Amino acid sequence: MLKLLTLHNMNIVIIGIGYVGLVTGVGLASLGNLVNFIDLDENKIKDLSSKKITFYEPGLEEYFNDDETFKRMSFSSDYASIEWDNIDIVFVCVQTPNNIETNSVDTKFLESAIKEINNVDNNDLVITVKSTIPPYEIEKVCEKVGMDSSKLTFNPEFLREGTAVEDFFKPDRIVLGGTDTEKLSKLKELYSGFDCEIITTDSISSQLIKYLANTYLPLRLSFVNEATRLIDYSGGNLDDVLKGVGLDNRIGQHYFRPSPSWGGSCFPKDLVEVNNFYDKDKLNLPLISNIINSNDIHADWTSENIKELYESKKLEGVVLIGAAFKEDTDDLRNSPTTEVFKKLKKSIENVVVFDEIINDENIVKFDYLENLNSPHLFVLMYPVKELTLDRLNKIIEDSNSITYIPWSL
Repeated sequence: MLKLLTLHNMNIVIIGIGYVGLVTGVGLASLGNLVNFIDLDENKIKDLSSKKITFYEPGLEEYFNDDETFKRMSFSSDYASIEWDNIDIVFVCVQTPNNIETNSVDTKFLESAIKEINNVDNNDLVITVKSTIPPYEIEKVCEKVGMDSSKLTFNPEFLREGTAVEDFFKPDRIVLGGTDTEKLSKLKELYSGFDCEIITTDSISSQLIKYLANTYLPLRLSFVNEATRLIDYSGGNLDDVLKGVGLDNRIGQHYFRPSPSWGGSCFPKDLVEVNNFYDKDKLNLPLISNIINSNDIHADWTSENIKELYESKKLEGVVLIGAAFKEDTDDLRNSPTTEVFKKLKKSIENVVVFDEIINDENIVKFDYLENLNSPHLFVLMYPVKELTLDRLNKIIEDSNSITYIPWSL
């Protein structure tokens, strides 16, 4: 269980208990802070109060089982239950999803949280937004609820699902934004034990750091996927080529692995918002504006390869291994597996998705696979644990099936 040596004794409120809010709050509680969680979902509050975590994240359960950490946490759906006079910092970690109808960020959850905080009578309270929100949208939210936006500080999150606990304790950097130097100093004090650079900047720049990081990363993934298609077309060796390119220290090998396509809760959403930042008549950003299209093309390419292999080998069906958008998570949002499944079902009747972590009526388990008695195409959508792979290989061998790995030609 990861912990830092430096302990604090601040009184903190976390609003929104999703991936960001829960991991952040649990991490802060383990450092000696009192953490009050607020979420309007009463079922979630009930579950967490009884140590039942509402999503899968490796390592998180250990902190709930640690009595010293758990006793510093409280969970409530009622803002009035908080003794706001004693609170040092409130972190706003609510979701800011895309509004499908308007293709813009949905701020209703953020607006609700800011409105509640605006009613608090505590001039020393540090109000810190962790939710990802465009600069122009936060101004609108503050104007709606009658809050001076200069009261806000910003602390964008860079937690990756599957490694979120480690990312909290070992961040690459901590970004703080705002204009109130006293409140920024309070945040610096909270993070004083972390071994990384703390970047303090203005509000807009802090938000742009998050958005542009989440623009570059899918751009890099899309480059690797396009390179994979070119290597395949040219008859090259995928591993050798990517290794040879990545060993250039200006490029690097980290985050340089091909995939069936990329997805998740952040990259697609943040890219849409970045492309809404600017006036297309005044600013031409051809790379940024085409990242999503590149990803869609690669998902089509992956699906077509699976279909061609299935048909050429005259197999009985397709099994997609891994339902989430990547390994070590149960998050299905914008999962490449879901997209590939939909594409394949247009021409292949027998397509199923297997996942060991996620329980869903549309996802099969080992008992289904172990009853297969005809050759299938097993598609490994992302790496799985060694024991899982060993068991799958036995099923593949027994059923005379074959394996296809989209990220390894």
